Amino acid sequence: MLFDRGKVKVFVYINYGRDEIRHECLKVSPESSVLDVLKKVAQVEFSEDESATDHDGAMVCFIDGFANDLEHCWIYYVFERGESGWSLPFEMPDCLKVSDGMRIGWRYIERSGIGERPLDGPLWTTRCVSKTRTCSRKF
Repeated sequence: MLFDRGKVKVFVYINYGRDEIRHECLKVSPESSVLDVLKKVAQVEFSEDESATDHDGAMVCFIDGFANDLEHCWIYYVFERGESGWSLPFEMPDCLKVSDGMRIGWRYIERSGIGERPLDGPLWTTRCVSKTRTCSRKF
């Protein structure tokens, strides 16, 4: 389309837990950050840069009614074209710029959950663990 010229296509996955994953596809400016993209598809609250507490950049605290607390937190992953899988970026979401074809996965981690680990990736569900053959993950 004429209005999409100069934009990049990105995919956003939001895993709210309880086997509920939302998927969005959109075109954005290549100057957009991961946080900018999330704000386009969800209701988001975040804390600004708090270098004094050892995080240089915005930290997401709330997505669509699910907030960070003592037992839960939001983390994000990226899967870029040409890479072999999901990775945990070493940058805050407002500092990482998107690229064409980038997949961004947000996951609501329950810290006390059995079997849940950040390394399991953003699309982890209990169905994946209990019935591998019927896993409904979409890559």
